[in-house]
Amino acid sequence: MVKDWLLPPKGSRDFPPEIQILRKEVFERIERIFQKYGFDPIETPIVEKWETLAGKYGEEAENRLIWRFKLPYSNREFGLRYDLTVPLARFVARFRPKLPFKRYHIGRVFRYDEPQKGRYREFWQCDVDIVGSNSPLADAEILDIVIDVFEEFGFKNFVIKLNDRRILRGLFEKELELKNKQILFKIYRIIDKLDKIGKEKVLKEIREIIGNRKSEKIGELLEKNKLDNEEILEYLESVGNKNVEEGVSSISKILEFSKAKEKIKIDLSLVRGLDYYTGMIYEAIVEEPKIGSLSGGGRYDNLIELFAREKIPAVGGSIGVERLIDAGLELGLLKAEKKTYAKIGIIYTKEIDQKFVKKIADELRNLGINTYLSFNGIRNIADGIKDLEKRGIRYALIVGKREVENKYFTFQDLEERRRSEIESLEEVKKLIS
Repeated sequence: MVKDWLLPPKGSRDFPPEIQILRKEVFERIERIFQKYGFDPIETPIVEKWETLAGKYGEEAENRLIWRFKLPYSNREFGLRYDLTVPLARFVARFRPKLPFKRYHIGRVFRYDEPQKGRYREFWQCDVDIVGSNSPLADAEILDIVIDVFEEFGFKNFVIKLNDRRILRGLFEKELELKNKQILFKIYRIIDKLDKIGKEKVLKEIREIIGNRKSEKIGELLEKNKLDNEEILEYLESVGNKNVEEGVSSISKILEFSKAKEKIKIDLSLVRGLDYYTGMIYEAIVEEPKIGSLSGGGRYDNLIELFAREKIPAVGGSIGVERLIDAGLELGLLKAEKKTYAKIGIIYTKEIDQKFVKKIADELRNLGINTYLSFNGIRNIADGIKDLEKRGIRYALIVGKREVENKYFTFQDLEERRRSEIESLEEVKKLIS
């Protein structure tokens, strides 16, 4: 049992080399997909001023989930980054980049949530956003990127659930006459818990706020999800509400532009809990394992205006990389097998001059070969080989008394148990490539 004082705070983690190497590889693969679509990276601080975060996420996030603090020697309040979208809005208002601005951002965010499978208090997000375009083509590009990410990591049974906040506004305001914004967002947040607590509990909570008749209508609306996309669109077109019409038009065009519309399912129960969404919203899930959404996002055309004092449309998505990694490991799509970046290790016995060995290591590194060098010579070669195997280093360059006297090196592939004598370090590059 590990002593409590050796553990990191609840909901945060330490990553040993084999896990961190896997994580960096995952980030790099996602980053290459973002770059393929013409997106460039930015970075923002982990700590933001409280006034930057306040009023952007909704009541629950502000009162319970944001890490909010005041330093004992400062009168200002601060908060840890809750997501990467609000910092992007501040960034755009400050730098005014050329529009449309296509950016990605991979970084830590913090939420004081209850930790469970796939959910942490400190975690990484991989965000991709298009600022300055209100075209459904931009929305479709975000979904195309999500599809590419899922396919990159071998996920087959995934679906992108798609909805539009304008459809929700139209249905709830016209059909249910819910025009009070606070009540409306409270209902949205309850529906957002559908996958967690189930339909009956959702309707029970809604009933306590708006009564039986209206909650029954919401139940009927949720039943529409059993229909296919075309049938849902036909139903929505019959509603006769301007907001619904705009949402239906947008979703229809997104489906038309999508590279894999068979992976997209219109879901009228999808609301996304954050208050800043204004149009298209989506979540991507896998059938197995049951771990929640692996990606989510949508259109937020009013958020940047809070900072820039002018309306700048935007749409984006976030890859839930923590859940992607957890699900990938569980399904065997990812493996934490690589323990080190070192390609080769030098084994030398105690009688060998360390300056000579250091020179060998320098030459290998100059050749672009990641080289592990022990700081002490060993008694026998077998011990050195065991040490490299435990470290996960595949290749060994042996420098013993015989090698020095005869002016050659012994190269060994520890995986294939193959040895060869080489005269030049240039040969090492050919042998391990």
